[in-house]
Amino acid sequence: MKKSLFHHSLMLLLLTGCTGHSQTLAPGYEVGVWRGFRSVAVSYTFDDACSNQFALAIPMFNEHDFNLTLFTATGTDWIGPPNWTRLQEAADQGHEIASHSVTHTNMSGMNDSLQNFELEASKADIEAHITGQKCVTHAYPFCVAAKKSIMEKYYIAGRICSGTIVPRNPADFMNISSFVCGDQGSTRTAKDFMARARSAIKSKGWAVYLLHGIDNDGGWSPVASEELRASLDSLSANADLFWVETFGNVVRYIKERNAVSIAETSVQDGSITVQVTDELDNEIYNYPVTIRRVLPEGWPSATVSRNGLAVPFRMVESNAALFVEFDAVPDCGDIVISRSDETGVRTRRGATAFTPVLSRNYPNPFNPSTTLHFSLAAAGNVTLKVFDALGKEVQTLMRGRLPAGAHSAVFHAGGLESGVYFCRLEAGDAVQVRKMLLLK
Repeated sequence: MKKSLFHHSLMLLLLTGCTGHSQTLAPGYEVGVWRGFRSVAVSYTFDDACSNQFALAIPMFNEHDFNLTLFTATGTDWIGPPNWTRLQEAADQGHEIASHSVTHTNMSGMNDSLQNFELEASKADIEAHITGQKCVTHAYPFCVAAKKSIMEKYYIAGRICSGTIVPRNPADFMNISSFVCGDQGSTRTAKDFMARARSAIKSKGWAVYLLHGIDNDGGWSPVASEELRASLDSLSANADLFWVETFGNVVRYIKERNAVSIAETSVQDGSITVQVTDELDNEIYNYPVTIRRVLPEGWPSATVSRNGLAVPFRMVESNAALFVEFDAVPDCGDIVISRSDETGVRTRRGATAFTPVLSRNYPNPFNPSTTLHFSLAAAGNVTLKVFDALGKEVQTLMRGRLPAGAHSAVFHAGGLESGVYFCRLEAGDAVQVRKMLLLK
């Protein structure tokens, strides 16, 4: 059955519509419509920097390891100057800071020169104040779209509010629909939020929510905080179906997914070298896409690495075939899929949790220090500790919230005796342990 699926997967070609690039996959590969092969993408977007967006919403999203988008008007005449300190803190936590024009003006009938100012200056203002990310998306004030040819000079997508589910391949990225939430819209309760998201399952679409005020913070069309929290709880409980991410990152994923090229440059008995590339601007399109490959005949399992570092992966059974599944940012180096005789944990199609990977320390044996590398498939709280052979904690190397990706920490053992030590990584509910040998 695996062999027939392998041959059935010969070259998939998918037109992208707006990017001008096409997806090309080597035999045996699939790319998820959404990250983690989930069924629906969900984005919560907030306008106007209402106070409870910072006081209530961001902490809620952080608790669930979800990211949101803050569409920000950068001028001083709308609701006062932006609070750049709070916006930077949100950006540092993985949330998107995006454009909502300079003066929050209705662009209907506005001449090209003024539209250009509103779009260009707001992007420049945000990028001048916010480090660590680019401003790549825009929400039209009053949901009135700007001129497309001007928008495309500065942004990869624009948000309107026509109240429909966005197709998995939008026809026009400059007119992405959203649902108005709160007492002035039709999406008010957690049940409403989930009904919208569930309606997108069959089509594998994208649900975008437009929010302003929360509780009594004075923002337009407020949403009750308990309803917002309940909606996040429901999405988290159904994480096998729903992928919650910023507006900009969902757009990145769509365009990268549709433009990705996967080619095998070397196939050996125990390893396969893979190139994952696209022809997009790497400064903007740097978000991982989810890839799976059917295992070759005779392989009980596999591991994945890139540039010498372990990549989080999982083994997935789907349609009677066994796949190795992983995330990869295009154009970041060759990926090596290696045969493994350890069957590991297998999941059925639809499961989403990737296991964090704690690699072997180097050097090992070591004296007086060694470096530990680990990878996270998703942002979350991490604890990295060292114990001696009797189980006594000797050092905490890391504790706190980290973004997805590769990380490292150095264990300095200058004051310790020779012997066996254990490094323990805790990431969410997952725990991994590595043995280290100190020789003096």
